[in-house]
Amino acid sequence: MKGNTPAKIHEFDILRAFAILILMFHHSDAYGMTLFGRPLELLNPYLEGILLGIFFFISGYFAERSIQKQNKGSVSFFVSRLVRVYPPYLLGLALFIFVLGISFKKYNLPIYLTGAQFIFAPNYAKPVVTLWYIGAILLFYFIFGILLANLRSTKPLAVASALVFAAAYALHQWTGLLDERFFKYFVVFLAGILFARPHFFSNWLSGEKPWLKLALAALATFLFSLTLDLGSTSPLYILAVVFFILAWIALTFALATKVKAPFILKLAGVISYASYFAYLIHRPLWGWLAGIFSVQSGEDLILFRLFPASLVVFILSYYLQYGYDRLLALFRRRG
Repeated sequence: MKGNTPAKIHEFDILRAFAILILMFHHSDAYGMTLFGRPLELLNPYLEGILLGIFFFISGYFAERSIQKQNKGSVSFFVSRLVRVYPPYLLGLALFIFVLGISFKKYNLPIYLTGAQFIFAPNYAKPVVTLWYIGAILLFYFIFGILLANLRSTKPLAVASALVFAAAYALHQWTGLLDERFFKYFVVFLAGILFARPHFFSNWLSGEKPWLKLALAALATFLFSLTLDLGSTSPLYILAVVFFILAWIALTFALATKVKAPFILKLAGVISYASYFAYLIHRPLWGWLAGIFSVQSGEDLILFRLFPASLVVFILSYYLQYGYDRLLALFRRRG
């Protein structure tokens, strides 16, 4: 999301904007509706994989770019990511508690305050929708911050990442620690790192061969559909969902390179810039606005969330991100 990126590439603005708009649909309860007599719920796993895959891929991509550009050590890299991600997360957590009424047992609250929920939920801590992503991204920044700072060559990085994946898999099987989503998004985050390396998969993250990428996305969708009944930690499921995510990212990126209209690029940039705060606050803000306007349930609530309420979310999120960036800039000047 925008709060995590040090550089501006308009294709990534489009991807990020596309993902956050899908997220609004994904969380609006629109899956309870039908289209041409078919339930929209059928789209759920596909849209979830694409939107979250984009977020994790972009985070991995710009983590690598940040290491390349600034030559940071693991501690300075993690601190820089923490400063961008963690304080806004605390705002989101407060809104979930005080606006949505999410409650925690005593030992759960420290887990969420430290952003460690991706390690302990759902087996050892209460799972909370939306906020799990921040725990995941912080954990990936920690792991890959260490790996990237010490292993600059691709082959050692790939080997070390495979060992971390295997150790995490064993830990999950033996103890129940780590959210099951760790495994697919760990690989997607790593893919983002590898795609950021010069000449590494460079043809796939470009506007080249869009028809081939479309064919691969169709094949990946078919293969993913065959594994939906498997468990989230099934090796076949992980392979299929990662292939699905990367194929759709490659296709979407290729299509994004064709966008030249200044208005669309500007709009995508604005939505992208607001995306991190929009991710954090949209559920509490939706709930607060629905209460103010007495929108109760059903299709009226879905449409209210998707249009007027989401517009308010993006406007407020844009200025929150702008204000937070100014605050960070002020601290840097004083430091």
